[in-house]
Amino acid sequence: MMKTRITFLVWLSILAAVAARAEATLTFFVDLGTAAGETGYTLTNWGPSEPTTHPGGWGGIAGDPASYDKRCRTVWGYVENTKDASITFPGPIASATIRHLDGGSDDSFKVEVAGSLWGSYSAVPGVGEFWTVSSFSGTPGTTLTITCTGPAGPYWNPYGQVGIDRIEAEPVPEPGTILLLGLGALGTLRNRRSR
Repeated sequence: MMKTRITFLVWLSILAAVAARAEATLTFFVDLGTAAGETGYTLTNWGPSEPTTHPGGWGGIAGDPASYDKRCRTVWGYVENTKDASITFPGPIASATIRHLDGGSDDSFKVEVAGSLWGSYSAVPGVGEFWTVSSFSGTPGTTLTITCTGPAGPYWNPYGQVGIDRIEAEPVPEPGTILLLGLGALGTLRNRRSR
């Protein structure tokens, strides 16, 4: 009887660990600028695919090995003339990592999810164009909004402002995974107490 319980607890713990690992490796990945990279996500108010629409340096994205598709989109596009753009994920997210261009203008921005401020990025003045990565987290939600907080720069017409290459978002763990982890921990504790 005791051996059966121990075997059950071991298998339950293994199942919980496998489920947690599978959950941890699941990431929403949005590679902005191509239809394939944006499939499955709802994009609102984003500028056109760049540098396809407006050729230029774009921080050297065309030769950048860190950019998978060599494309990006702007948050504040000249044609769209909205200072924010959003993306809706298939489920709630707990954190996001954004690869963005700090370019020739004030590319400062803030990040909100479901109306809750997750953080902001302050542009580095006078350094030139470079790609950087910023991470944000806060109250979970499904819609992430990036809002430009700097004024329109000299290149805003026609290029736009705040180029985003990609967004990687971590989903909120499923209740089932948390339950399995809890059951595994309880079983381990119970097993130790019965000894």
